[in-house]
Amino acid sequence: MSVAFALPRTLTLPSGARVTLRRTTSSPAEATALAPEAPLFSDVLALFDRDVAIVKNDSELDVHDLPLADFHVVRAFLIKAGLVHEEEVEIDCHNCGELLVVRPCGGLETGPWEDGELGDPELDQTAELGVPLESRPIPLGRVREARTVTLAPRTVREAMPLWTALARAPFVPDEAAVDAMGIEAIGPIRGPRRVARALADGGEAALDAVADVFLAAHYPLRLACDVFCPKCRARNTVDAPIDRELAPSLDADRAAQGEREPGEGDREHDALPPLADFVELAHAIAEPLIAEIPGEKAELVVEAGTPEVDNGGEPLLGCYVPPPPPGAPVPAVPPRVTVYYQTFAKIEREEGPFDWEDELRETIHHELEHHVSYLRGDDPTDDEERAEIDREVARVVGRGESTRRTLAVLGHSVPDFFRRAWPLVALGALALAIGLAERCQ
Repeated sequence: MSVAFALPRTLTLPSGARVTLRRTTSSPAEATALAPEAPLFSDVLALFDRDVAIVKNDSELDVHDLPLADFHVVRAFLIKAGLVHEEEVEIDCHNCGELLVVRPCGGLETGPWEDGELGDPELDQTAELGVPLESRPIPLGRVREARTVTLAPRTVREAMPLWTALARAPFVPDEAAVDAMGIEAIGPIRGPRRVARALADGGEAALDAVADVFLAAHYPLRLACDVFCPKCRARNTVDAPIDRELAPSLDADRAAQGEREPGEGDREHDALPPLADFVELAHAIAEPLIAEIPGEKAELVVEAGTPEVDNGGEPLLGCYVPPPPPGAPVPAVPPRVTVYYQTFAKIEREEGPFDWEDELRETIHHELEHHVSYLRGDDPTDDEERAEIDREVARVVGRGESTRRTLAVLGHSVPDFFRRAWPLVALGALALAIGLAERCQ
């Protein structure tokens, strides 16, 4: 049975402040919605006037003084608690295309903030403020271009003119909006007036480039939820909250998925071939390797349909399935190595031409290593892969929450677990002490 997510909640914010969100009234919680043409996030700010307080060391804070990253984490908690309306979002599964309907903050993992487990170099790191940050090219006139954006810190109060401007269509990044965004410089261009002119002259490309940097500076990647497709079990990551000041560009979406622009040292690669040619090369690579392995022979299959995913929901390049054990009530089939053509095609769509042939060779080698391990009766590579998936889950969910969920599966709370298991814990400690004593002799 799921438990409703409700205030009060104590959490560590990106700035490091430890605060408590609590309701100030006992009336039933009602989700507020943003009024038409109202300033962005005014529905959230209205809560602090009548129903919500944020407290640090027994002193109530003014929400307008929060840094933007802190505010957006608070906003996510209020949405998850049902105090701010959240629209359903429709996305297509990136693996099979199934239509998924999501409420992003409803699926947000809050454990790391509540348990103070921040500090992950990827999920909790935001772009540094006050220094030039690399950006995509921003046109400066007919010839020049800028490749950096410098942002100053901004609080809620300082950002409010931006949120007001965004409620008007079309959005015009004038001097007030530029100052509210905290844009100190675009390349060599400094000052709100000159920056606003550069953004106006640069058009959509310039605003997209600035938006990418702005979002990276004020939204940690942890502000997202993972949605698992009910059809293929693939993990799909969605921004939470999904409503943000500016929309990320397509290039920013690709960068968040680990893609990059071509750089020095890259070389051109042939495009991924049609399926029939890919299958032919896969067999040419695999068959000599299979022949060299003593014992039961594996077979190679190239799957052209939806790829299988690993336990973490990641689409696979390849997989290995051993034969069923003797006496199993299923037809006997040989051990099988499967290569998923669509995963290779997806990499090419998102990243451009890559060394697919080398990736194919590595995939086949890797899956045949699983076969060799199966023939030996032990597969440490599979154990490590599963352990890595578990580590990634704990990284997103949090160590404390992972422990709580494990104990919940066992039917115990943490205190109850130690109350019931203390004899085993004591015996384990005694065995460890004896072992250390023997080692020291």
